[in-house]
Amino acid sequence: MNKKNGTLLLAAAMITVLNFHSCKKYDDGPSFTLRSKKGRLTGEWELVKLDGQSMNSGYSIEWEFEKDGDFSWTYDYGTYTDTYSGEWEFSSDKEEIEIEIDGWVENLEIKRLTNKELTLEYDGDEWEFEKK
Repeated sequence: MNKKNGTLLLAAAMITVLNFHSCKKYDDGPSFTLRSKKGRLTGEWELVKLDGQSMNSGYSIEWEFEKDGDFSWTYDYGTYTDTYSGEWEFSSDKEEIEIEIDGWVENLEIKRLTNKELTLEYDGDEWEFEKK
């Protein structure tokens, strides 16, 4: 390989790396992933923190996002469990998730979405989930 081709290859590699770093979609990353946003979001999530406070108060909240747009929200209070079903979709810019349950529609801002972590902001509160 001659010097000119080596310089061009190095320049192209640097531009590629800088572009991946600069197109981070959400405030808290990730900078680069091979999985689609839908692929990362799909699955079961457990709420582990609400506004930085651990969820160790005797109840749990779990959300499930399915690829086909179905959504479920389960509260477990030990001896009592309640589940709500609805639908979800990304906003057009994929910076928010719209959840609809029985005519009630809410938009949640995505702060972080990785394969194992989901952080959302809703009505001034920060919801931190971990994938089950």
